[in-house]
Amino acid sequence: MRPELIKIGPLTLYTYGFMWMVGIWLAVWRALRLAPRYGVKPDDVLDVAFWSVGWGIVGGRIAFVITNWSQYAPDPLSVFRVWEGGMSYFGGFGLAIATAIYIIRRRRIPVWQLGDLAAPSLALGYAIARIGCFGAGCCHGAPTNLPWGVQFPEHDHAVHPTQLYATLMNLLIFVGLSYWASRRRFEGQLFAAFLTLHGLYRFINEFFRAGATSALAFGVFTYGHIVAASLIGVGVVLYQLLALQHQQAASRNERSTTSR
Repeated sequence: MRPELIKIGPLTLYTYGFMWMVGIWLAVWRALRLAPRYGVKPDDVLDVAFWSVGWGIVGGRIAFVITNWSQYAPDPLSVFRVWEGGMSYFGGFGLAIATAIYIIRRRRIPVWQLGDLAAPSLALGYAIARIGCFGAGCCHGAPTNLPWGVQFPEHDHAVHPTQLYATLMNLLIFVGLSYWASRRRFEGQLFAAFLTLHGLYRFINEFFRAGATSALAFGVFTYGHIVAASLIGVGVVLYQLLALQHQQAASRNERSTTSR
């Protein structure tokens, strides 16, 4: 593994932090490039991205520290060394979404247009960022004898490279949503699909992380499974509601046109 990408004297560029920066940059760059197509102002994209990423980092770190306090108790100041790794994705995702909703409501940004614009970008940014987790050796999976198992320095056995599973699955989500973008039938379709597919990815990947996370139910399902299942449920319900809303609006327009 390569947790330190470059080291020059006292200055160190950590792979974890660098790849998260690259992932975020690519996600924002793509969103800025396509913003006019969705009727969203580039300035609004930048503001939502900046504040959401900032608070997302805070939320992710807080959630990780709370659930792994024994790791930080001997050295409480290590809580602030975010560049060394240690983030709860769901904690960060939740606070980032809450921040985005606040800005969207305050600025009166077209919410579902922005959501559809952001959906493929979120998948792309996340896929790249997980490479940083692989380099740092965090978020690894359970022990495995499969030929592609990876042996991290602190282990005496190979484990599932769940970070790379995450990268591969989210790149597939990115490609699928990008292809779907020009064929969407209603606003919010891509965002709802992203929530569903992203939750499905994490639910599946969590089984391979079973040895690295604590089981909460039936000796199999973890905290990650519960949150991922909730995300799938929200995505499916949202998709159905938006599709129904679109269908009802189309029917009203058709009746209005016919009556003229």
